[in-house]
Amino acid sequence: MGVLCGNELRFSQGKMKKAQWFRDRYEEGLRIKISQDENDVKTGMIEFVPGEYTWRTLNAKNYTVIHCLQVLRNQTRSGYGTALLNECIKDSQSTNGIAIVTSSKPWVNDKKFFVKNGFKKIDTAPPYFELLIKQFKDGSLPSFNNGWEERALKYGDGVTVLFSDQCPIIDYAIKNIEEAAKECNMVIKFIKIESYSVAQNASSPYGTFCIVLNGKFLTHRIFDKVRYVGVLKSGAPI
Repeated sequence: MGVLCGNELRFSQGKMKKAQWFRDRYEEGLRIKISQDENDVKTGMIEFVPGEYTWRTLNAKNYTVIHCLQVLRNQTRSGYGTALLNECIKDSQSTNGIAIVTSSKPWVNDKKFFVKNGFKKIDTAPPYFELLIKQFKDGSLPSFNNGWEERALKYGDGVTVLFSDQCPIIDYAIKNIEEAAKECNMVIKFIKIESYSVAQNASSPYGTFCIVLNGKFLTHRIFDKVRYVGVLKSGAPI
């Protein structure tokens, strides 16, 4: 299975887990499409799924949900992103439209590309997430599955890491946050997200990776151990 992220040796285990995760989701309609240049070198990818089976914290029935769209940095402005999005649009014509969770923070797509391609913002979620759609037909609009604070509170004191195998780099992040919590003398526990229904009721709109500190959302982002130590000591969402 070709994905652009996770190609370094340190991500190899996560990439194998991602491949199995993809195979397990295929019958649910999850698709990954790859763009290539004239030399068959991979330049970009898009992952999308019917909204009923999305691993984002959404209510998105009758919509396609894009989990991620990536283009290699040295291939931006070459048309690959538009080509990949058009593939998703072509495959989604029987739906009411396409939805995507965006953010101004890394590890979630920025909205600028999608706004340029006809998407509009219809919902927001704290602390920095937005829900965009490109609508094809009239009908109920997607929305965030709110209640983040209540869902995070149930995890109590200490560090709680909710994770899945959806992104091959998550495995790397888990090791880093575990080491960071030990250095900070904090209790840490891990909860694996095994199904779309659990992801749709996660403590973050990102759905598949979230760190909760003392019952409050801390971050969905992937850092090295040193940066996680600083994030844990600060305690402020990032």
